[in-house]
Amino acid sequence: MVPVLALSVGSWVGLRSPAARSAFAAGALGGNSRISVTHKDTSPAMPPLDRAPPAVDSSVIADPGPPWPELNLQDSTERAWLVAEGPAHPPTDGRRLVTFTFDDGPSPDTAPLVLRTLEEHRIRASFFFIGEYLEGRDRRAVETHEWAKRIAAAGHYVGNHTFDHRMLTSLPRASALIEIDRAATAIEDATGKRPLLFRPPYGALDPWLEAALRDRGLQLLLWNIDVQDMKRSDPDEILRALQEQLEYNQGGIVLLHDVHAPSVKAFGKLVRWLESDKWDPSHPERRGWDIVDLGEYLRATAASPQPYSSRELLERARGAAIESSHGRSRPEPS
Repeated sequence: MVPVLALSVGSWVGLRSPAARSAFAAGALGGNSRISVTHKDTSPAMPPLDRAPPAVDSSVIADPGPPWPELNLQDSTERAWLVAEGPAHPPTDGRRLVTFTFDDGPSPDTAPLVLRTLEEHRIRASFFFIGEYLEGRDRRAVETHEWAKRIAAAGHYVGNHTFDHRMLTSLPRASALIEIDRAATAIEDATGKRPLLFRPPYGALDPWLEAALRDRGLQLLLWNIDVQDMKRSDPDEILRALQEQLEYNQGGIVLLHDVHAPSVKAFGKLVRWLESDKWDPSHPERRGWDIVDLGEYLRATAASPQPYSSRELLERARGAAIESSHGRSRPEPS
């Protein structure tokens, strides 16, 4: 049985969505559209590389608390996608959860700004590292190794994204296992912890690989917000797409790539946008955003599970809600 949710602090595993779903900024299922984007890019320039990372203030991010519950007892990928959609929202609950994950890093060029934003807003994120970047003794590898160490020391979750981002299902089985194990060793060497989270490149996973992950005690965690940010060069375009998907899904697990400078800029803007419409616990029925770590996201999902047996049924319900409230069907994916 492949466990889908991690049971220890600092390690996760996930599976990429096969494609970004079309988003509709209409406040589906009772939400209100609040999208307001400034098209001119006024975000700060990428900072110069800090050759010596500053000391870590471990008090900035609170302890994540006890392990979260197992939510996929059927050990089903379909079920795992549904879990990634997060909690259901009763009419009296306006809290919309958002949690951030970053793939393909770390990069000394972008890590300073990512960590600065996370620290400033007291956000715990999840990072899925490429093992190849952490090996070697050249200057770049040493700097990358140090930033990986700092990301983990700051309290963020760290996961395995293979050694060099090759599609595992296209490789001989022995080579696929090397991709997984060599990355795990490199990440453990950098952070001091062997990751339990795994996210396969391109979302490619088959039953044999699932068994290999099981044998290694690796965990699967999926997500529901993916705007294909690596294919976009305009931070505001990335921002608009993220806002639209979040509005449509009413929150979710956000996938971004911290090695991509436009994505890093869009991330900072998105955080400010979310916090400008923050959920107020003193008025829990009013809709607002709440940025949480993955542990809190999963605990909330366990407390209020989706009333559907599959993600497909949830999508049908969302489409029907849009059609009913707007007199038109959901747009086709672009």
